[in-house]
Amino acid sequence: MDSYGRVEAALNLEEPDRVPLFEMHISTWIAKELLGREPVAYNTPLIMNLMSKGRAPNLNRVIAEDLEELTLKVGLDFLRVPHGQNPGIQVKKAGESRWLIDGGSYVWTSGTLWREDWGFQREVEAESLIEALKSRMEAYEEGEDEAAFQVLRTLAERLKGKLFLTFDSDGSWGPIVSNPPLLRAVLKWMYTDPELVRRIINLYTDLAIQMGVQALEEGADAILMCVDYGYSKGPWMSPNHFKSFVKPALERQCRAFKGAGGYAILHSDGNIWPILGDVVEAGVDAYQGIDVEAGMDLAEVKANYGDRLCLIGNVHPATIDFEEPDAVLAEVRRCIGQAASGGGYVLSSSANISVNKNSGNFILMLEAARRIGRYSP
Repeated sequence: MDSYGRVEAALNLEEPDRVPLFEMHISTWIAKELLGREPVAYNTPLIMNLMSKGRAPNLNRVIAEDLEELTLKVGLDFLRVPHGQNPGIQVKKAGESRWLIDGGSYVWTSGTLWREDWGFQREVEAESLIEALKSRMEAYEEGEDEAAFQVLRTLAERLKGKLFLTFDSDGSWGPIVSNPPLLRAVLKWMYTDPELVRRIINLYTDLAIQMGVQALEEGADAILMCVDYGYSKGPWMSPNHFKSFVKPALERQCRAFKGAGGYAILHSDGNIWPILGDVVEAGVDAYQGIDVEAGMDLAEVKANYGDRLCLIGNVHPATIDFEEPDAVLAEVRRCIGQAASGGGYVLSSSANISVNKNSGNFILMLEAARRIGRYSP
């Protein structure tokens, strides 16, 4: 069975020949170790520096080539395709790990590019936000986001039908949770101005659906909705608020992506137990993350939702990075033992390894999964 068929079987809750393998984000450190050179893919600081020097004409092609080489080298079965870089964005170097991007100040820290003026206490002006979202949709409709699909086009041309390809698109919560002042404002507005929250989420979702459907037309097999509905203690909002504000948008996305011939895959960090039933009801095909550090129990998720939902992840990233090989093997056995029976499981870390450095244990995890994760003929 090839990689594409292996993943498709798991998403359809069937048993493939073995448990498929996936990884959300491989750290620059591990990618460099495995490729034997500095990668461009997974390397935001290098990408920003290249763009600041005007060396971006072939950037998306190089990113695609890096991703193809690394994915095939380590033997993953499906690949998360990033949005391509827009060469029209103005990037200026502003210091060590700092850049001005279209006038906004950004810093690279803890494996993430953060906007420095987006402090949690910053006020968000509602109508300005609405107008900005409308302008963003107009820009997309006028073709200003074409660069976003360039990496996907290259990889689809080379790998379509061989590897399973996903592309990120979400409007239900992802753009909100990744913007700290907006997150604070929306959580407040859920109580003080609920219709405003619905307008905001609907505008984000309209754009996400258009981009996701285009990605499927361009060659993606699934849309990965990166949402982070929760944090370590639970969901960001009450179950009632999730049902009222977020679930309708998630349902719309799932209908649109599945209606366009793709799968709808959800990535969420955090403890989302109180809302997981609603997530499943919304129509997602798979749930990636299953955050072990936030108390998400893989066996319990499998027992409650494994007949309706493909599960992806739950290998503890700290085990991969810091433990001895025997502990890595035990972690792989645990995840496969708890979730692989009957199909519907893909092995990956419990979120991603974006800041990990132990390439040896990462490869050991994949090799062990290929051996331990074989289904009986």
